Amino acid sequence: MKYRIIAALVVLCFAQGVKAQQAAGQIEAGVRLGLPLGATGRYFLTDRSAVEGIFGLYNTRASLTALYQYHWDLSALTIPGFGWYAGGGAHIGGREIRGDKTFYAGVDGLAGLNYSFSNIPLNLSLDWKPALHFNTPSELADFGVSARYIFGRNKK
Repeated sequence: MKYRIIAALVVLCFAQGVKAQQAAGQIEAGVRLGLPLGATGRYFLTDRSAVEGIFGLYNTRASLTALYQYHWDLSALTIPGFGWYAGGGAHIGGREIRGDKTFYAGVDGLAGLNYSFSNIPLNLSLDWKPALHFNTPSELADFGVSARYIFGRNKK
């Protein structure tokens, strides 16, 4: 047990000193496949924090989601460009349930893996985004895959 704790502390020490894979002001835009299905855009406030907006259209629903994300770069421990992120936010939308049109709103959690290619301006991510709705059934098993173009980043 002591060795696991020591190994975890060593990993955390290395992870604190790694350089972030994105820069403040970086803009990414693309598509999200999953729930919600739609367009996604992300803006980095700092090299580790970002805001993301998702406009979703799927089945009998339309939604707008705003998320805050905190990013950790895992390049030193894995491969260059690989990281993970976590955060949360809120959503609003409308959907049809058994013929009735219903407005819904709620809060979202977010945790995911992120990969930015070094030779092309492309970011891929896989995330889990549970949604707790205030007035309709919640969706706790929402997963998605996103592909985003990174604006203003040239090939290395």
